[in-house]
Amino acid sequence: MLSRTADHFYWLSRYMERAENITRFIEVANRLSLSAGGERVAPWQPVLTIAGGEEEFIARFGTPSAGAVIDFAVLDPGNPSSIHACLRAARENAHAVRSVIPAELWESINGTWLEARGIDGPRLREQGLIAFCEWVRERAHQFRGISYGTMLRDEADMFIRLGTALERADNTARLLGVRAAGVQPDRTEVDADDQLHWAAVLRSVSAFRAFRTVHGGDVTPLLAADLLVMQAALPRSLHACLNQVHDLLERFNPEAECARLAGAAHAGIHYGRLDQLLARGLDRFVVDFLETNTKLAQQVHDDFLLG
Repeated sequence: MLSRTADHFYWLSRYMERAENITRFIEVANRLSLSAGGERVAPWQPVLTIAGGEEEFIARFGTPSAGAVIDFAVLDPGNPSSIHACLRAARENAHAVRSVIPAELWESINGTWLEARGIDGPRLREQGLIAFCEWVRERAHQFRGISYGTMLRDEADMFIRLGTALERADNTARLLGVRAAGVQPDRTEVDADDQLHWAAVLRSVSAFRAFRTVHGGDVTPLLAADLLVMQAALPRSLHACLNQVHDLLERFNPEAECARLAGAAHAGIHYGRLDQLLARGLDRFVVDFLETNTKLAQQVHDDFLLG
């Protein structure tokens, strides 16, 4: 496969995954803002931090408000991390490989963009923010379902799944980092705000019922971190994402430098213990993980894509 073609498949999946994850960030903020009185700024600030574009937003709009953050993160075509921009970029990458992907996959991606580009502020308010977020998630699920159900298990499929796993790991780590300060292995006290926040995070990644199955009882920062970091059976956990990245790169080219980096990152979680990983705190772990994941993604780019 040409590196340029691989690049299109890789970024197609990353942008679709990113659009979905931005909706998950927005839903966390929305849940917390409703419980805190609707327009409070604090729950919306992390959307800018974890979805990207915080400096540009502050330069353009000043102090974050719920309405301004939603417009910027959802609709703004000038924000490269907005849902609008991600769906547009996914469609552009799909168009570049239109001749080699199943027709129904192209129709799904193209149809998603055609509908998304017609949504403006009044239509979003009419449809409702949560309903829109659910629609984006459904379209992302449709993309993955069609690609899994129709594509050959070849290099194109590998780069789609690789891009999804790397993007998902990045976003799960960013969610963990929103309220990571002070979370230590020996921390036992949990206040009501902690429970509310971590329950919202679990629901945002469709993991609340999984938490009840695995841990039961009350939601605590450490138990939520255990599920989202260590639980390999949870599709959005860091462990599950690294399992997939490591497996894909080992099968594709075990001698590549990115395969070595993936193996090292995977081993740290696969053979590690949560108390060891969080010895310096969850916030430090998240920073280190994001740096490692970024370095790994860059190495994938250098080894296989347009580097």
